[in-house]
Amino acid sequence: MSRNTLIKIASLILMVVSFIAYIAGASAFPIASENLLPWSVWFLIAVIVNIVLWTSVMRLLTFSLAVIWFYAFVAGLVPESSTAVNLTELDWSDPEAVAEQGALVFNGKGQCAACHTVDTSAPPGRCPDLTDIGVNAATRVPGMDAKAYLIESMYQPANYLVPGYGKIMPEVWKAPIALSKLEIEAVIAYLQSQGGEIDPTPFDEPIDRADVATAAAALPPLLTGDSELGKKVFVDAACISCHAVTGIESPAAGETTNEDFEVVTAPDLSEIAAFNDMRYLEESVLVPGAQIVSGYGAVTVRAKGTTFQGTLVSQDEEKIVVRTKTADGVEEEHTILLSEFDDEPIEELTDLAAKGYFTLTLTPADADAPVSGQLVSETDETVTLKVGDEARTFSKTDVKMQMTLVDYDDEETVGEHVSGTMDDFEIVLIVDGTEETYDPFDYQSGTMTRASGKRLLVTSPMPENFPIILSVADLTNLLSFLSTLTGATAEVVPEETGDTPAE
Repeated sequence: MSRNTLIKIASLILMVVSFIAYIAGASAFPIASENLLPWSVWFLIAVIVNIVLWTSVMRLLTFSLAVIWFYAFVAGLVPESSTAVNLTELDWSDPEAVAEQGALVFNGKGQCAACHTVDTSAPPGRCPDLTDIGVNAATRVPGMDAKAYLIESMYQPANYLVPGYGKIMPEVWKAPIALSKLEIEAVIAYLQSQGGEIDPTPFDEPIDRADVATAAAALPPLLTGDSELGKKVFVDAACISCHAVTGIESPAAGETTNEDFEVVTAPDLSEIAAFNDMRYLEESVLVPGAQIVSGYGAVTVRAKGTTFQGTLVSQDEEKIVVRTKTADGVEEEHTILLSEFDDEPIEELTDLAAKGYFTLTLTPADADAPVSGQLVSETDETVTLKVGDEARTFSKTDVKMQMTLVDYDDEETVGEHVSGTMDDFEIVLIVDGTEETYDPFDYQSGTMTRASGKRLLVTSPMPENFPIILSVADLTNLLSFLSTLTGATAEVVPEETGDTPAE
């Protein structure tokens, strides 16, 4: 056998061995303490030799193997540029580097980017846009600096909610996200870098991880359902008609499946279990109006004599944006100032916040003029209003009753009620400080109110009777299916005949 043939065979063997060793991730060769040549280098040397020495057929095979190696090499570079990060320490001598690590957590493990945007030109997310949050955080709560607010928002997000957004942000230090303290510190640094200065001052966590872990371990398993059966419930009960899930075909938003159910645009659920715990998912199914994702709530508001009924697109401290649909299906967006809302009469001062009232006008029993202010809080006996810069508390029982009389020309008379009803022979009111008597037969209606106020009641478009149209087994299976939605592609459920769980 000639020396040229031996070289050909040796180069061929080297190419195959080095290719296999590279794919398997074997140690570099030759084994030595220094000057190691990685298997990729040996492979390239062998490829060059084979192309020079071998005939056209072997050259083609060599080239094909080289192409396969090239794609494997490129694929091997992907993990180095991924958003995965494993923090063991933070180098605060370089705050910008810490912020960069925080950006990786924000976009990766933390799942923050699934709901928050950091770009005012981007479509609205489920949660507030965080552009310039590094400086804006200091304006959210009086007396609280930017870092303290961000710490509070990371550990106890429900404490201070941005107007228009419900309690949907999970406590990211808990499962399933389970960020470590270092990861949370890095994210806070990243958020501070958005328009503000990074503060490297250490802080103590406002929670006890050990106690929470013990409490969580003591909880019984929430679900024992079958996720495959739950997937079928998700389709048959028409959940897929409004909620998108990757891999499951759904009707186009706006279509009507039957005369009792209108398809609306609802949140995508493909990754819902990746950043929400099962208690949240359970509540969302059983009490759909408890937490409504921003941009998906249904509202009916009256402003300047016009009623707007549609979807609440956004809300801040000054205005709301409502999307309505005309009779011919054309969508329109309306920006309405909160100050333009019409005051609605309130007969009983109960559950005001639950009814959506955010301002209140009432007349205390010891006052001659009405008092107006922003609703701050209420109890069964009292209501607290922000009047100017002052918080004032009023007894609900010590409020003057007002009465509005409407005659047959639709003219209104409003005054403090003294006595009488529409069923009596006379009604006595105090109008402009003077006691007046009115004959009920001269008026078509009389309405008694204790106060008036502006209100914005946001409701879930999800049918209220949804939890009761399914059996307990179907609900359990549905929740089990929802718990699997962490971003992986779902398989399409095959069509089956027979009764559906929703019937």
